[in-house]
Amino acid sequence: MMKQMQLMMENLLRELWNGVLGRVASHLAEICQRNSVEAVVKRLDSVENAFQELKDAFKPANFHSPQLGRGIMVQPNTTNPQQAARAQECRANARSTENNHAINLQLQFRTKLSIPIFTGRKLQGENGAPISIALIGVETGDVVTSGPESSIKLEVVVLEGEDGDNWPQEEFEKHMVKERAGKGQLLIGNCLVTLKEGVGELGELIFTDNSSWNKSKRFRIGLKVAEDYCRNTRIREAKTEAFRVKDYRGAAYEKHYPPSCDDEVYRLDRIAKDGKSHEKLKTAGIHKVKDFLLQQRMDSKNLREILGSSITSKNWDILVRHAKTCQTNWKLYLCCSDGMRMHGAIFTTERQLISLIEDGVHLAAHQLCARKKEDGDKVMEEAFRNPNDVREFNGETFSDIMQKICSSRFPSQVFEGQSENPIPVQCNLAPRTCDAPVGPEAPQANVGSTAEEHNGATALPSP
Repeated sequence: MMKQMQLMMENLLRELWNGVLGRVASHLAEICQRNSVEAVVKRLDSVENAFQELKDAFKPANFHSPQLGRGIMVQPNTTNPQQAARAQECRANARSTENNHAINLQLQFRTKLSIPIFTGRKLQGENGAPISIALIGVETGDVVTSGPESSIKLEVVVLEGEDGDNWPQEEFEKHMVKERAGKGQLLIGNCLVTLKEGVGELGELIFTDNSSWNKSKRFRIGLKVAEDYCRNTRIREAKTEAFRVKDYRGAAYEKHYPPSCDDEVYRLDRIAKDGKSHEKLKTAGIHKVKDFLLQQRMDSKNLREILGSSITSKNWDILVRHAKTCQTNWKLYLCCSDGMRMHGAIFTTERQLISLIEDGVHLAAHQLCARKKEDGDKVMEEAFRNPNDVREFNGETFSDIMQKICSSRFPSQVFEGQSENPIPVQCNLAPRTCDAPVGPEAPQANVGSTAEEHNGATALPSP
């Protein structure tokens, strides 16, 4: 009788034990989801102590049996598969943390944002590249390519544009920005991204509001671990440099950094679209950035006179400095025909004519009539047959190059009647008149000038 009662009690205790452990496993899953690893360890210690007390309580009554301990199995609560899966994930993360507890991890933006940024436009990296992100080890700088951390889900957020580095988690979340009252979501698009082997790319993201209302007038893009991540490992957040978000209506007037040759000239700093300086340049036949650069290299003094009082000396320096950031890959070919008459051309490596030079006078290509364009093509063909006479024309002014040419070809020669300056300068922005021009190819009104100093097209004197 006593033996039967003991067996019944052992079965009852075994069922009780398994039931308790099942509920504990489910409860631990919730703890892992909501608490840090330190809190989980404390809970586990308390559970272990409770089990030990329960075990000791049955020893005096001789209800403890070796088979009882061997028969116990920890079973998750199968009635809630999501919690069971969560518990399994937390256990995997805990094992990874145990093996890598000394590793300091950091999220990182690997691509700089393309500036300026406008509302309604997709965020892009520099030169239109995708915005690349990565999870790295702080000490090594290497990408974390394996383990549960290498495939975590991340959230993209908007931050205040205030200065500051190495924010703790609380400070990072404190700087997160929400939309203005009455406005829609500030950043729309795919605000979640999942890493693959430690790297990823941001999806389409668009600002719906400008940053003018913000305290710092600027925003940052931030990157943090998504809320459903089991936070056993502290992963530092990432943030971009601060930037302004402008209204899309200003996109038509935006400046380009760097400008391209075919950009309208108002894309340059200090040239407002349809402003006084813009109108003066258009009147002089300067419509594109390449027109501005060509004139600046051929006759900078005359270009400055065209703009006149509409631009200050300080703004002129800013304008020229910005224009010079344009990549031109231009070539210069010059030769002297009979009677020392100079002809040549300025062209690109793709054989696009920029300027024709006849009798030492520079003629802008975009204003040439059909016959003059044919002359320019012939000069380019001649240049490609004589590559040794072709020079780079990307930084120096025309007069600087001419000084070098003359000093190398005529080191001791002085032209008749010229004792100090053998290179008088003449520049013509518009083309010379072609014979009987008709139709849409007829040239525009000539706009020319003569300068006596550097930065101009050269006209060698006729004999």
